[in-house]
Amino acid sequence: MIDVKTAFLLWVIQANTLAILLLAIWLHARDQRHFLWFGIGFLLHASGLGLVGLRGQIPDIVSIQAANAISLFGFSFWAKGLAALDHRRAAQMIWVPPLLWLVGNLLPPIRDEFAFRVSLYNAAAAIGFATLALTAARARFSSNRYRALLTFVWAAQAIAGSIFAVFVLFHRPQSFADNFFGMWMGMIAVIGFITAVVILAKITMDRSQEQLQALVRTDPLTGALNRRGFSEAYQGLVDSSPLDTLGVLIFDLDHFKQINDRHGHTVGDRVLREFADVCRSLLPQRAVFARTGGEEFAAVLAISEPRDAALFAETVRLALADRSIVTDGDIISVTTSVGISISSLRDADLDKLLSEADLALYTAKAQGRNRTSLRSGSRTVTVPPAREESGPEEVDRQADRQVAILKRISAVAHKLDH
Repeated sequence: MIDVKTAFLLWVIQANTLAILLLAIWLHARDQRHFLWFGIGFLLHASGLGLVGLRGQIPDIVSIQAANAISLFGFSFWAKGLAALDHRRAAQMIWVPPLLWLVGNLLPPIRDEFAFRVSLYNAAAAIGFATLALTAARARFSSNRYRALLTFVWAAQAIAGSIFAVFVLFHRPQSFADNFFGMWMGMIAVIGFITAVVILAKITMDRSQEQLQALVRTDPLTGALNRRGFSEAYQGLVDSSPLDTLGVLIFDLDHFKQINDRHGHTVGDRVLREFADVCRSLLPQRAVFARTGGEEFAAVLAISEPRDAALFAETVRLALADRSIVTDGDIISVTTSVGISISSLRDADLDKLLSEADLALYTAKAQGRNRTSLRSGSRTVTVPPAREESGPEEVDRQADRQVAILKRISAVAHKLDH
């Protein structure tokens, strides 16, 4: 069997290699912070164990007190990386393992006794594993299966570390050479580490694949779905909707070419992003939203009746009209025209719905833009635009406007029904 120093050396080499790989990945994907924290964690853990392996060749305060503290800080950064993978802030308890070690070494009986130091380190490491297990158990990344496996592996290592901490207190070894059971614990720790790394690698690979798929389906400027993503999401909505009616909406920003010509494409891009943000903020739960052309967007809504689609369209239209976009020395007001087509879920055909919504959009533009037109069957009706009225109170004005919207949409729905 290999000796302790050789085992330390092998683990240090492997952990440092992994740390370099993770940090290199982070340098090429700075938004993926979990790679940074995992890399720092492995670097610290490997560096600490490397210094422990140099005991007798360097001062004890470096090879014992500092080295083990550095190693335990690795647990803290692993937990931080795990929280970052879950897009959450790490709990303060991640710093307990190294702090426990540092505080314990302030006590001479612990600092001067090999067995007490080994027991303290393993107790601190057990807390580190328990923190990792708890973080994985509460996380939402990846599948339940992988999170359960991580939780099990780290919980098992926490239990094993606790048992070993008690074992050392009873048997009081004087050095690593006297601690045969510790070699088996080291092997268990390495196996556990490798298992956890394999599971995490699988999780990050799956996540990278999901992100790649999202890039293929998403418009890079606005973050909305592109045409491919729109078609896929539409089918998913049709297959899962508990409602029996669909509404397809096409939004076209009015006079967008003039905005580009007058203010430049940078401002034009900002307008597109602002509009996408408005739509997403108002989008109901059972809906799909996409950018389908230059200044053209589309949405599919699972609805109970046509007025639901019209209400969403009017809400978006008015919200956009009320928003002012400030540029260098100028303020831009943007409006949109909306075309809506309605179909039963059973007879829904995306191409046909888009074609009919486009006809309704043409009607909205022909009647003056900045308004909503609905097409159902062979009939197309337009929601009359609201009159701008000034009142003493803005809240009253907005309330009156919403009531007027509902009345106009009800009138339009009545026309469609008759």
